[in-house]
Amino acid sequence: MWKKIFFGASFLLGLGLVVFVFRRFGFKDAVAVVGQIGPVGLAVYFMVAAMTLIAPAVSWLLLLRADGLPVSLATTLKANFMGFPVNFIAPTMFLGSEPLKMLYVSQRHGIAKGRVLATIIVGKVQEVGALLAVMIVSAVIAVWRIQFSVRDKILILSAMALLAAVFGLMLWAFIGNRQPSVKLINALARFKRLRRKLARLRSRAEEMEHLIHAAFTKRWRLFLASQAITLLSAVAILLRPWVFFYFAQNDYLGMEVMCGIYLVTNVINSLPHTPGGLGVFELGMAGFFVLVGLGQHNANAYSLINRASDLFLMLVGVWLIVHLGLQSVARRVAKGEETVQMEEAQVALEPPGSEGRPEGEKREQDAPAQ
Repeated sequence: MWKKIFFGASFLLGLGLVVFVFRRFGFKDAVAVVGQIGPVGLAVYFMVAAMTLIAPAVSWLLLLRADGLPVSLATTLKANFMGFPVNFIAPTMFLGSEPLKMLYVSQRHGIAKGRVLATIIVGKVQEVGALLAVMIVSAVIAVWRIQFSVRDKILILSAMALLAAVFGLMLWAFIGNRQPSVKLINALARFKRLRRKLARLRSRAEEMEHLIHAAFTKRWRLFLASQAITLLSAVAILLRPWVFFYFAQNDYLGMEVMCGIYLVTNVINSLPHTPGGLGVFELGMAGFFVLVGLGQHNANAYSLINRASDLFLMLVGVWLIVHLGLQSVARRVAKGEETVQMEEAQVALEPPGSEGRPEGEKREQDAPAQ
């Protein structure tokens, strides 16, 4: 019950912030700017926004294929699009949908859930790495070109250094096979009441970390190729404001401003916030646009077109969830419930492994690689 109360309160808070921002900086002017973009501009913007889901899906496919798992591109695309609505209402815009994606791919192709989850974790590390790499470059350019105060410059660069250090420790743990989750479970197992419950979890965690370690080390060439593709999703976020200003005002936005908008966007999306960053994103864009002199009406217009693209991606994801019969699973994952049984995922699709394959091809070829 407290989760529902918290969600409702945070949603109302976000809605209140949206109303405040649009009333403060003007809604009609923002709508007029959006109208200047035109259908072609909207289509291009939506395509760029969709790259944040398409590029990781292609990257994830490479990781699955490298592990000998016969998964199709259509499956990873559907999983990522279905995960977007769940991530949208999760505590951050980057985490939350992993159980849904794991269950869908596992049942769709008859693969052990642990093997699928290992590739999801590696893919998530790649996404974080791509976002962080572009954030660091953006921070350097923004601090160099934008007139921040000395205190703000130190704060921005210190935050980037801290994030890079944390990410480096995480990579070190995976590449060096340090098994941090296993060590944590061992520490908790010292309490007698938890020992029996954690025994099975420890074996699963050990197997999971072994699979993740293999993906980082034994298949490093394919890992790097996958990482390069994932980087396109971060670049797509960086390009959004450029596309907006090009079609709305036929103007070329400066790189330093693009980097600044990218930093603000990802800081908001990375921290716990209202559902979808509702209100928080609008307030952040308004503050930054005013700071760099881009105009209050442009800030609201940019927020509006972002919300329009979010709505488009959400509708695609929700349609897939309903079409594939995963409503109950998606609801439980969105609520943060930990136990989701495979029997609940009744996927109304053709037989596993038949996506994109010639009719009559033997299903045995889709069996999980041993």
